[in-house]
Amino acid sequence: MIIGFALAAYSAVANDSIQTLGTFMSSNSKRPWWLLWIWISGILVVTVTVGWLQNNGDPAFGRLSAEGKEIPFPDSYGGYFTWAFVLPPLALVFLTRSGIPVSTSLLLLVAFKGLVGAQQGNDSTGATALFGSMIEKSLVGYGIAFVLGFVIILLVTGSLEKKFHRESPEEKAKPHLGWLVFQWLSTGFLWSMWLVQDLANIFAYLPRRLEWWGLALALLGMVLLQGYLFRLRGGKIQAVVTTKTNTLDVRSATFVDFLYALVLLFFKLDVLSLWPAKMPMSTTWIFLGLLAGREIGLAVRLRHRGKTEVSRMVFMDAGKAFVGSVVAVGLALILPFIVKPVAAQEPSVDESAGVEDSAGTEAPAALPEP
Repeated sequence: MIIGFALAAYSAVANDSIQTLGTFMSSNSKRPWWLLWIWISGILVVTVTVGWLQNNGDPAFGRLSAEGKEIPFPDSYGGYFTWAFVLPPLALVFLTRSGIPVSTSLLLLVAFKGLVGAQQGNDSTGATALFGSMIEKSLVGYGIAFVLGFVIILLVTGSLEKKFHRESPEEKAKPHLGWLVFQWLSTGFLWSMWLVQDLANIFAYLPRRLEWWGLALALLGMVLLQGYLFRLRGGKIQAVVTTKTNTLDVRSATFVDFLYALVLLFFKLDVLSLWPAKMPMSTTWIFLGLLAGREIGLAVRLRHRGKTEVSRMVFMDAGKAFVGSVVAVGLALILPFIVKPVAAQEPSVDESAGVEDSAGTEAPAALPEP
């Protein structure tokens, strides 16, 4: 359980750093890493604590108990943790270290749901149903983010982005103090919205109701892992952000963070009402949709990249994310075959009392002591 939580905490944040923290890291690369770490860790502690208080000890904001798509904790039905539960976050660590952005929600939650269903003696129907609902919601999020990124660039921020793109490196390196304040605030807003959506990926490995000391230990571990991530400046997966236009510019990075946070808030408020209000979704797909729409809009306004280059960039990012979906389905379908159902365990002495012996006569139950 503890190993699974630690791996999930590291891999989920490390892989999704391109979404919430990628532009923040890249545009503040010359500032001390520990300063960025303190700001982000403070928001982490506040957001998780608020979720824990509001949801009666559940830091995941109730997303592990979405109506019709519940993901129970093994102890709740007499189950147990095995090494198989460690494989999904371990696979995510491998993909993250390879620089592949994948949907952590699809990979971790769908595989976890499949393992839980196997222990309960069910088939993979529950996991595939969860995957179907999540991928449907995520694809809608990708479309909304794509359109928003494209329209905003064309109608609102295109002129500013053109101005930023033409500035000299010296001018870009000295943005107005107001932009710095706006970026740090927008990043904090985005980080908190991402935590609300994706904390379920991490806290799936802990009891659904945590005591205060359990919460404190979990936060301590997450803060330390966050420091390691900032010390590495995001790792290989950071290239997904740095290859995009103007993302090293504080002002452009601020627009990306703020738009992304608005899309996550849109789904948090359940404006569409098409899915259960607390249904998890892939924030990775939303972010990649926003980047794709923004990059195409910039290509139209700036004409700095050809159609072939932009198309290759968009489809390459989407292809990498698709790999995560394939791995999620694969783990959800394969792992249950190596997990024994709880009901198949050997009966205890009390349960075996009174069964028939090999001669066909009923074996007497143990007599009470005189």
